Amino acid sequence: MKAKAAAKKASRRPAAKVAAPRRVFTVRDLNRQPQAVLNAARKSGGVHVHSRSGERFILKLDPAAKSAVSDVEHRRAFHERLKLLHARMREAGSSGITEEGWGTFSKMIAGES
Repeated sequence: MKAKAAAKKASRRPAAKVAAPRRVFTVRDLNRQPQAVLNAARKSGGVHVHSRSGERFILKLDPAAKSAVSDVEHRRAFHERLKLLHARMREAGSSGITEEGWGTFSKMIAGES
């Protein structure tokens, strides 16, 4: 009789380590990746920025400061301005770009004209 093969144990993978948000940046990082620095400040409440001269600055989120215009309000205002512009163009007699105009425009973009 054959001996039964030992049942394989399900190997557990170690839990993936999630890196903590970076808290120390350089002035170069602030210049080249400002959004990454600001996102890290938002997540951790503040970050340190080191200068080449050895100075260390703290960049913190100001919870009291809110955007003057919310994103939704900003988009709504943009669409209103666009509607007004289109109305003014119609009043001035513009009927938009013709088929021939689009062809010329496409050639200009392609560098054919």
